[in-house]
Amino acid sequence: MTLDPVGTRLGRRAELRERRRKRRLRLTGAAIAAIIVLLALVTVVLVKNGGGSGNKQATPDRTQRTLLLQIRAADGTAAASALLAHDPASGMGAVVLIPQQVLATVPGGGSVPFGKALRTASVTASRNALADLMGVTIDGSWVLDGSTFSRLVDQVGQVKVTVDVPVMSGRTVLIQPGAQTLSGTAALQFATYLGPSEQEQTRLTRLQAVLDAMLNGLPGKPDTLLASLGGGSQPTLDISAVSSLLTGLKKDDDASNLQYRSLPVIKVDTGNDEIRSRIDAPATRSLVDDVLAQSIPPGSRTPGNRVLVLNGVGTPGLGQKVRDKLVPAGFVFVGSSNAPTFGHAKTQVLVPDATTAAGALGARVARALGVPESSVQSSDQIGTIADVVVIVGKDFTAK
Repeated sequence: MTLDPVGTRLGRRAELRERRRKRRLRLTGAAIAAIIVLLALVTVVLVKNGGGSGNKQATPDRTQRTLLLQIRAADGTAAASALLAHDPASGMGAVVLIPQQVLATVPGGGSVPFGKALRTASVTASRNALADLMGVTIDGSWVLDGSTFSRLVDQVGQVKVTVDVPVMSGRTVLIQPGAQTLSGTAALQFATYLGPSEQEQTRLTRLQAVLDAMLNGLPGKPDTLLASLGGGSQPTLDISAVSSLLTGLKKDDDASNLQYRSLPVIKVDTGNDEIRSRIDAPATRSLVDDVLAQSIPPGSRTPGNRVLVLNGVGTPGLGQKVRDKLVPAGFVFVGSSNAPTFGHAKTQVLVPDATTAAGALGARVARALGVPESSVQSSDQIGTIADVVVIVGKDFTAK
């Protein structure tokens, strides 16, 4: 039998195209695996904090409200951060003080010291980074620039604190040690001061003293005071909601029902003079169960809910928009990064195998994102950091 030369050439071309296609798939899979390994280095603590089952979950009738308070420094970073929580039903309050050097994953922005997240991303992204890090719901943000925070302190009548060390600027003593009533400017200097060789916890203790004195000095209904602060005060909640939470915390404090806690962290060896830390996952989990149990999102501690997002189109802020659809649907957002290549027309929802359970999980993710369930594909490149990997395509819309 004699073969048709044209048919032979076409067959060879088809075979060559198939080989190239498989090679591209292998390269893409390897690139995805490399990205997953990189993100695993900065998100493993988050996953440990959110994983597991049989723990307290936020209920539909949640009464606790949470607010991230941050003081913005002149360079745009956060000079101080604290998570405020109040439950009017139980009359219990909590203030969690956040170390500025703890590493957090900003949706679409990678891993950064939390204090820098405010400068490198939006207020919302900074808040969501902390929410993902701790595994809690944070209802809103309140960012004050330094001069506005100082003015707020002055308007509540200054603050009485015990200054533990001389507060210095170079060789100049700004505040002498001892029991003092501080003006707003001095209160800001004291709350954010960290002396040579001091630990971050020392600065958080000073922040606690200033916040506690400021809460105690608030008027009974501070709506008018808060509204007068102007553009240097940027709450994402209504003034009335911020006022209600602050008033609640003051009542909690008066009744000895206000707890101040610091986010537990472990120092990271950076190999240089930079100070970095990561959260202590078991201790953070215990803290959340103690004072923020009502704010644990439903599904966040259910196994098999971890989703990693890869930006397949290059649109800035896409990871944040995808996160905003995943978290309300009960999934744990473990991070986002750019895909190996851009130009993906269709979103891909990658699951680890072709089992019915994996397919059902992928379908749930697809529905949450508003993309067809046909987007679900099996892949052996997912690794262990996530249960689902989403490569976002042009068909995804944030609406």
